Amino acid sequence: MTFTFIWDEKYSVGVAEIDEQHKKLVATIAKLNEAISKAKSIEKDVKSVLTELKQYVEVHFSTEEKYFKEFNYEFAEQHILEHREFAKKIESFYEKYAGNEVEISFELIDFLEDWLLDHMMTQDRKYMHCFAENGLK
Repeated sequence: MTFTFIWDEKYSVGVAEIDEQHKKLVATIAKLNEAISKAKSIEKDVKSVLTELKQYVEVHFSTEEKYFKEFNYEFAEQHILEHREFAKKIESFYEKYAGNEVEISFELIDFLEDWLLDHMMTQDRKYMHCFAENGLK
């Protein structure tokens, strides 16, 4: 069973630009969760969510990685590898969807929930000190 996807300040990394991007991800996950729970227009919603996730990958990861480089973040290499894995996974979901495997919604929501809990709540928190130390708010 999934949990409710609502932005909570515990997700904040203390950087407004990144928090806004994370809020969009949480809203995208909530959209998919709602479509699953109401079993409404699931095919259309899955496509929309996948499109939003591909955009998220482009914008959000480049934002974080720009700051990693600018601030010489010590754990950048591992973090970027996780970004690449996420991007590959989203691409594989997109390919499954394009191949008429519409019933990927549960697999996708599980993946996104895990990403939110592990990556955002654990990995992203590791750069908070570095970013704050460099004056990023």
